[in-house]
Amino acid sequence: MSQQFTYYSNELCQIHQEPCTNMCINTKCLQPLCPECIEIHFREHKECQIESLKSCRTNCSKKIRSSIQEMNQILSLQEMKTIENSSQYIELCRESLQQLKQQIIDKIDSYNKKLLQDFSNNLIQAFKESQIKEVYNRIKNLIQQLDELGTKLETQSDCQIKTIRSIYLLNTTQLIQSANQEAYKELLKLKFPLLVVSQNFNQKLDELFAQSIQIQFKKTNTTMLKIEEKQQLNNQPINIQEAPSSNQTPLLSQISEIQQGKKQSEFAITVEDNLLPSVQHKVLHYFKYNSKELNLINLDNPKEIKKIKLSIPFQIPVFHQSLITKTGQLYLIGGTTIDNNYPNTKSNAICLLDKYSLTNVGHLLTSRSSHGCCIVGDYIYSISGFGQNQTLEKTCERYNYILRKSEQIQDCLYPSIASCCVNYNNQFIYKFGGLYEKQQMNYIERFNIKDMIWQAIDPQIANKDIPLFKGLKQFAAGVQISPSSLMIFGGYDENSVSSDQSFLFTIKGENHILHMVNSKPLKIPGGFWHQQCMIYKQELFVVQNQENKDGETVETKTILRFKDRWLVC
Repeated sequence: MSQQFTYYSNELCQIHQEPCTNMCINTKCLQPLCPECIEIHFREHKECQIESLKSCRTNCSKKIRSSIQEMNQILSLQEMKTIENSSQYIELCRESLQQLKQQIIDKIDSYNKKLLQDFSNNLIQAFKESQIKEVYNRIKNLIQQLDELGTKLETQSDCQIKTIRSIYLLNTTQLIQSANQEAYKELLKLKFPLLVVSQNFNQKLDELFAQSIQIQFKKTNTTMLKIEEKQQLNNQPINIQEAPSSNQTPLLSQISEIQQGKKQSEFAITVEDNLLPSVQHKVLHYFKYNSKELNLINLDNPKEIKKIKLSIPFQIPVFHQSLITKTGQLYLIGGTTIDNNYPNTKSNAICLLDKYSLTNVGHLLTSRSSHGCCIVGDYIYSISGFGQNQTLEKTCERYNYILRKSEQIQDCLYPSIASCCVNYNNQFIYKFGGLYEKQQMNYIERFNIKDMIWQAIDPQIANKDIPLFKGLKQFAAGVQISPSSLMIFGGYDENSVSSDQSFLFTIKGENHILHMVNSKPLKIPGGFWHQQCMIYKQELFVVQNQENKDGETVETKTILRFKDRWLVC
């Protein structure tokens, strides 16, 4: 006879002090139940769905296995492009060079090695400059974390209610969709090198190596992304194109076209939208301090503002942070509670907007307000700020909003409140200024996401910009606008005087340049309590504080937009 196992939890029913054997799997409930609770729960909960813990464990295991299987399919596609195709293209290039070698003299031998190396280097550089490796690693990491959840279900002798509850709440459909979109987005951006051979190489052998054979880049064909066409791709020869019969090589022709084209503004916004195309409602937002009000601004029509009365048992803390993720989820993080102990009581809550309510989905490891905050990948970073009893916090942490888990990171070098924190290419977080012991702090530091360390940054400032630059402000806002530049603007000085200052911060490897100071000043001087900027259709949107005639900040907000110049919506 096979041994019979009773599935139960070591968590006792709070009413009957009996082991829990069942659970209501309605995601709005997820209440563990002992045998005596079942009948009571049927009467009191009209939409109850009661399952045994054994069934719950089985369902959760199936959910995990299914998610891992679907995400492995995406990862397989990623591996095909980043691993298989790279060596494949190099081999195809090698074969074509051997064909050329038969048509020309022995000179091709030495140049063949050099060209092949250049080809390989360009291909490696193409992958290096893309975000494809980060997406690959992020998907592998998510699979590993999902697998760990599945292992807990498979190996533990008792059912852990916490694990089951977290899996039921995990939106695996959204997780898979997000991973799929990220993978395809990065693959479509990749450019692969092709050999382009001039028609006159038999006439001028000496010029052949220097001018006629070049590596050019062509955007990935979408059909190459389909797994079923992988075999067809393997059978295709490398594309040896005939160059047009003119005195200019293709490369010189491209340079000429670029030189003749209109020079693009340094303030042109060339990065992608913050929100994925699949997000239905493209909005900017802000929570009104010490209220239950949320305001949503339609990015397609910024004059359209929807005010939502939230069904919550508390007032929105002041000096909190709030962010919208790329999938459209809205989070409220920390802040200062208005009570008899104001301003000493800080919140550690991480809340997610759920229809017309806020659901607590995690906690900051350190309660804080007036802190720096930004999103990088699947993490929300909370940096420095005020802790309990107005102590200045140098601690920093991050929250994985997919797995709903917080973890400590290295303390920052220059603790401050109201600093401006900006994500740069999902590789670094740049932290600008803020306030330290009521003094304006003119320090810049960055957090290296890969190495998990802070580094001090000392930028170069052009001579013409030195007299214009008035230091780094508190409650300034900033955003990445191009592959190599951040735009920082607005804020207050240590005396709470509003600033219209703006500047570009350009990153070139390890060199940092602060320039273009006040080339694009704000139309209205002021700071930004709500610091998240939204990029939408190559335009920047942000919520600015509004002041009365006495210079006092009021709850009414100004919606700004920027596309090479500032406009008030």
